[in-house]
Amino acid sequence: MAQASLEAQKQAYRWFLLIALCLIGFVTIGTRATLGNFFKTIIADLSWDRGTISFVVAVNLWISGLLQPFTGHLMDRFGAKWLFTISVAAYGMGVALTGLTNSFGYLLVIYGIMLGAASAGSSMSLSNALLAQWFRDGRAFAMSINNACGAVGQLILVYISYLLLESIGWRPSHVYLGLAVLVVAVPMALMVPRRRPDSTGTSGGVTRQAAASGPLDTTSWSKALCSAPLWQLNGGYFVCGMTVGIFSVHFIPFATDSGFSPQTAAKAFGLMAILSVVGSLLSGVLSDRVGRKNVLALAYLTRGVAFMLLLLWHHELALYVFAVLGGLSWLATPPSIIALTGEIYGLRALGTLGGISLLAHQIGGGASVWLAGAMHDLTGSYNLSFALAAVALVGAALISLSIAERRYSVRYMTPATSAAGD
Repeated sequence: MAQASLEAQKQAYRWFLLIALCLIGFVTIGTRATLGNFFKTIIADLSWDRGTISFVVAVNLWISGLLQPFTGHLMDRFGAKWLFTISVAAYGMGVALTGLTNSFGYLLVIYGIMLGAASAGSSMSLSNALLAQWFRDGRAFAMSINNACGAVGQLILVYISYLLLESIGWRPSHVYLGLAVLVVAVPMALMVPRRRPDSTGTSGGVTRQAAASGPLDTTSWSKALCSAPLWQLNGGYFVCGMTVGIFSVHFIPFATDSGFSPQTAAKAFGLMAILSVVGSLLSGVLSDRVGRKNVLALAYLTRGVAFMLLLLWHHELALYVFAVLGGLSWLATPPSIIALTGEIYGLRALGTLGGISLLAHQIGGGASVWLAGAMHDLTGSYNLSFALAAVALVGAALISLSIAERRYSVRYMTPATSAAGD
């Protein structure tokens, strides 16, 4: 009876954990997406070029990515509670301090280094890895809900930041956004558990010993680096970060450069954020049913078509078509990446392996954000950057399809097969 009661409490608590992580993602991912609104205003106020501020954003993404394996290892070893609490507190303070920017060096330290490091300790990759440990059934769907809440945060906070920018300017806007992170995210982070549910030997009513393990199941992240699936997953995720970085920072500037009003650009970006919610939820359902690699390939190919249309179709409607296709594919990849990584390599080092995947994502994102800004300064347009993104996405789709999911994923193995693999 006591064991049954404990399991019932764990089953109930995992939904509370999902709510807490959703609220953290809502404010942290949401505030990160507001930069597109402030981009041109900051440049005009500080008399910078696009390459300069794009480099600061790139440093932010690189620092976040480089620290991901380290923070993932900390979560695997010591739990997520204090890692998340300290990180979201530092993130909120960093956003508020961004409003005091008067020099390149200051912004590099606060936005590039401080916010980059803070985001590494409370990233979507870590929260998804935590959910993967708590949700045995419907794992990808639970992570898709988490991602969808981050997308809702982008939608709402991008709109709110636009109103704040119009009424009080970009500096006070950052102070208010930083306070919002502190008020909402820090209390939620304090609710995160110290340990994962299998620390006592059970998870969802199934003992660790009884749970099936795949042929590549490991407790050592370094061993996973010697196998092909991790490199295939991370190769596609590098391109994912590269292309998300381009449109999350440069889409609104691209639209206004093309002659569309800031209001039209903001509406298109808002539509993209709305549909990223739909795409995240749909991808979770499809991933649990038709396989992870198929969802990844479809997402990358859809996004590639979106970039091609934006380059070839010079009409306002093209912005909204891009928003539909880009939105549906925006957050379609993280649930499948983390779920498939856990099903191939096991859950015991998932925080670290998820961090390595996000490292690849952030390296791609940082490089593309910086280079897109620098190439715009040289050529006066984003055409070359967007064309390279489209080509890379086709390659990412092909790489994803080449993953031997049925061979390595525990989802396709019988207990006898798993035992033979061990």
